[in-house]
Amino acid sequence: MRVTEPQLRTVLLAQAIEHADAEHALVSAVELQEATRQAVAAARARGVARVGVAEVMLDRATTIARHASGRDTTVAALNPQPGHGEPGGLAAWVARGLPLAALLLGLATDRISNAHRVDLLSPPLLAVLAWNLAAYLLIAWRAWRVWRTPGSSQPGAWLQQALRPLGHPFGRAGRGLPARIAADFHRRWWAQAGGLLQLRTARVLHLCAAAWGAGIALSLLLRGLVVRYQFGWESTFLDASQVHAIVSVLFAPITLLPGVAPFTLQEIAATQNFAGESGMGGSRWVGMYVGLLLLAVVLPRLGLAAWARWREHRWQGHIDPQDPAFDALRASLPGDLVIGLHGTQGEAQQQLLLLLGAGLQTPHGDRLGFTDDPAQPVDAVLDWAASPPPPAWQTAPRLSLRWEDFGASWVLEPALFHSLHAALPAHHHALARLRAAWVARNEQRFGQALRALALHLHACAALHSLPPEAAAAQYAQRVHTLEATLRTLHGAPAAPLQSLAPPADQAPRLPLVRRGDSTALAVGTSAGAAAGAAAGAKAGALIDVGSGGLTLGAGTALGALLGGTTAWVVRARQKKDEGRQDLLHHAAEVACTHYLVIAHQQRVPPDEAAQLAPRWAAEVTGTVAAHGAALAAALKAGEPGNEAVQALLRTMLLGILQRSVAAGAGAAAAAHRPPAA
Repeated sequence: MRVTEPQLRTVLLAQAIEHADAEHALVSAVELQEATRQAVAAARARGVARVGVAEVMLDRATTIARHASGRDTTVAALNPQPGHGEPGGLAAWVARGLPLAALLLGLATDRISNAHRVDLLSPPLLAVLAWNLAAYLLIAWRAWRVWRTPGSSQPGAWLQQALRPLGHPFGRAGRGLPARIAADFHRRWWAQAGGLLQLRTARVLHLCAAAWGAGIALSLLLRGLVVRYQFGWESTFLDASQVHAIVSVLFAPITLLPGVAPFTLQEIAATQNFAGESGMGGSRWVGMYVGLLLLAVVLPRLGLAAWARWREHRWQGHIDPQDPAFDALRASLPGDLVIGLHGTQGEAQQQLLLLLGAGLQTPHGDRLGFTDDPAQPVDAVLDWAASPPPPAWQTAPRLSLRWEDFGASWVLEPALFHSLHAALPAHHHALARLRAAWVARNEQRFGQALRALALHLHACAALHSLPPEAAAAQYAQRVHTLEATLRTLHGAPAAPLQSLAPPADQAPRLPLVRRGDSTALAVGTSAGAAAGAAAGAKAGALIDVGSGGLTLGAGTALGALLGGTTAWVVRARQKKDEGRQDLLHHAAEVACTHYLVIAHQQRVPPDEAAQLAPRWAAEVTGTVAAHGAALAAALKAGEPGNEAVQALLRTMLLGILQRSVAAGAGAAAAAHRPPAA
């Protein structure tokens, strides 16, 4: 990820603050969480489909740096201000002061050779020109290397070490939290901004060279106002022709300008040993010197400085969102996970999407969604088909998770997250939070259902004081109310459940591997249940009212149990005390059966419902018989919907589910085992 200098400084400053301020003395943990939340919200407001480190780190870092800068001046000095790329501090003063010092050094130069002489072969002048020529050759060589080997232009470690103190506004780090933050920031900064350091150093050096050359030229001109220069040359080994050749090459750039004539051999010979005349000729020679300095030193150096400044302005740092430095941020970010559903068709597909839900969002902001859109990118695929998934899904992990391992009941659903955790280890933090939210949602709904069941049973317990016909009518109404409440909680359709046997041209409601062992549990049905079924058959219209049409389709055993219950109200009422106990038993049977059917009617494939119905009937009958006395005592002693009754119902229903739904698959224990963090 490419970032500008201010953005890089902000991100590194935020990292330094979090690393050094482990006790949250400068920025509190709440403020850090709020900064993350605001950054995530801003990313989603921009339409970001998947919120990751790259999408939130800049906004989050800006908020953290703003909080810390408002509380400490040292941190504020490190925080770049809007519209200002280059930081302040000692480095900025050095960058501005060195060129000025070079200019003053050039101005303070007393002479090129002699204060009154302009030496054509002045060693200082030749040294200035040679040094700059060597610098130009070095720059050209490095440019060639960069062209041949991209990335070879990073500054050496020695240069970083030499200039490192300039990056600290106060030199060496001192004690205290602000000093630790500053030291940590500069360590990160110098590790990340090597390219920018090179450009900034080159710009300052070019400006210094240009200022020095300009200072020397200006010194010659100013001294000429009060000094009469005498020009010429002298040498022990060179004659006039050799000096003429050297001077011709040296001043060639000047002679290319219009109106500037080159030196002749006669002029050179006439000035040997400074024998030439002074006066106007001296101004010509000074002008040649100044022009040469401008053309060979000042202007090229200013051009190179401008080039470095332009590249510095366009420089961008690199931040790797996968860097371990962002592990803590990555763990705190909400996950946006989408699971593809492959192998479903038509009504089955829509039924599965409805069951799993349109999505889940945690208080932390994590989101989990399911899709059947083959064009939408997904993180994993729930695959029930032999054919390969759509092209957009083929790179995602495929989960061969059977429906009966996680979807047959809500108590098995955490197994889905166990599989997702194994397939998506990079998202284990988000998956842990999503799993907790998913379980909490199921537990909340289960708790609401338990309260509805407890209130229903408490009301049924009071029916023994009414005449038989009135008791039967009220009981039928209460069953109807319970059914409506449970349907509302579980999103079940309000109409009576459809037939078990689907039409021949209709696809199965759930695309799953069928359960191999569907033998009913050997719990058996009590004589009372059988008598209740017979009584229900005689009840006629009262049977329909009492069952509310709840037969899990057309399951004979379950239908008989539900249908006969209303008649049992009449019979139990006639048996006085014994009847009260029987009434509570069968009311509990009907209530538990209603919950099981409504909570799972959209989960159980039609071809399995016929086998599951008698299994549940047997389980309900045996479970109520085992807990009937305790349930009756709790109803008699407590208030409507008391926790004791709910606790008993929880034990009863969870036991039924684990034995009838999770038994044989070994999934119950795995479903309730949380994935490793």
